[in-house]
Amino acid sequence: MKRMTFASALLATLMAAATAYAQTTPPAGQTPPPTQTPPATGQAKPPVLPPPPGSPGATTPAKPLTPPPPFPPDSKFGFINMQVIVSESKLGKQGSEQMNAFSAKINGDLSGKQKAIADLQKDIQSQSTVLQASALAAKQSQLESLTRQFQFDQQEAQAKVTELNQQLLDNFEQKVLPIIEALAKEKNLYAVWSAGDNTGLAYAYAGLDPSQEVVKRLDAITPGK
Repeated sequence: MKRMTFASALLATLMAAATAYAQTTPPAGQTPPPTQTPPATGQAKPPVLPPPPGSPGATTPAKPLTPPPPFPPDSKFGFINMQVIVSESKLGKQGSEQMNAFSAKINGDLSGKQKAIADLQKDIQSQSTVLQASALAAKQSQLESLTRQFQFDQQEAQAKVTELNQQLLDNFEQKVLPIIEALAKEKNLYAVWSAGDNTGLAYAYAGLDPSQEVVKRLDAITPGK
């Protein structure tokens, strides 16, 4: 399996967790968007019990997932859905959680610096008519310095996100690719293709996709819940 095909599937899942930290760089002289803070929450409400079965508003319990059909013993090709493996395996979930925690920290750091810039801009605007020219110039210089530092911090944060994603990608490949190779040898397959979005695959028999078996084997060698 080509590395780029695998990387695109894993990257799409893990990088989605990192986009929350992205902020718009406030140009000098323009007030940045205010940092949003979650509204204060009151006392937690007790959980609402579901209505009895058959009553109005009751929902039908979800049916268990139908297991995939058996792999055709005479097939020489298979299809793997990497998105399924990333999203359903313990290793993929752990990677997503790590990206979420990392991006939350970055977002907190950048939000604090962005608020400092916004506060200084408001201070300059409110005192521009009463401050002496030298004092106003000092504040403008401080604002420009904070803005440049913020832009640098944004770029550094993006580099750190990219580095962490690459580490997770490499670790995932080291664990998953040998499992796929072992499955291919067990089933005497000539090739295993990548299925899923943006792969150009229009249709494939569900039995040719042993992704759930890959998840099962990957979970067996992954520590943690």
